[in-house]
Amino acid sequence: MKDFFKTSSFKVLAIVVVVLLGLIIYTATAGGSLLANMLGFVTSPMQSVSTMATGSVTEFVDLDALSRDELRTMVESLTQENAQLREKLVDYDNTLQENQQLKVQLKITEEAPENTLRAATVIGRDPNDVFYGFSIDQGTLAGVEVGDPVITQQGLVGIVSQAYATTSKVTNILSEDVKVSAVVPARGESGVISSDVTSASAGLLRLSYLASDTQVQPGDIVTTSGAGSTYPKDIIIGQVQSVQKAENDISYYAVVKPYEDLNDVEDTFVIIDFPGAGDGEELFTQEDPDGKEDAE
Repeated sequence: MKDFFKTSSFKVLAIVVVVLLGLIIYTATAGGSLLANMLGFVTSPMQSVSTMATGSVTEFVDLDALSRDELRTMVESLTQENAQLREKLVDYDNTLQENQQLKVQLKITEEAPENTLRAATVIGRDPNDVFYGFSIDQGTLAGVEVGDPVITQQGLVGIVSQAYATTSKVTNILSEDVKVSAVVPARGESGVISSDVTSASAGLLRLSYLASDTQVQPGDIVTTSGAGSTYPKDIIIGQVQSVQKAENDISYYAVVKPYEDLNDVEDTFVIIDFPGAGDGEELFTQEDPDGKEDAE
């Protein structure tokens, strides 16, 4: 046994025991800092690896590392991709608008299958036109002619006054140059729709030449009568707001509010043909004893 205490193995064991005792005593006096330092020593390599990986990712997306040519190529590629996306969006919007127009046209056609329509979109307005005239993207190549009525889903909005190959100019029914033979179906009374600068500025029409004993009342619907063959029959024009005595103190007139906002029309339909179209002309020249002009 004495020989064992003299061996190198014993010496190593003694050194280990002394070191462990020293660690225990130091830990007791210094708190957990030693353990933390030891753990830090063990985890430091892992932190270094994590930092290196993060740096690699940062370097991968770091634009500063790209050359001028590489940046130019990237910008050109993104610009081209953006332009392609805009074109697809425009095509989508156009297709959506065309589908909506077809749905409306189908509904109008079902209500009046005898009329032939051409869908048209407003492409411009004359800022100097106090009666809100506008231009559309359909012309003679699509069968549009001067004198064709122009409508929307809400009703009559105007008449083609000039027709070119691919575009046309539409005179709004708010214009003082437009006269429309109209009727109040609920009362069986007829008159003439017209307007002037004062009425047009308020977006209103006037149904003139009502008899002194008129039964027309606010809320009544006004439609085209079909007389004169310029406009098809039963196209909605608007609703009566009030009935007032005319300036001649003999006849009456009704103030009519169109169902369509006539100064903000966008999508329209041109009636290029309907039964009786062009068989006559609307003239307002002869005055009867009651002060009412006849529409022939």
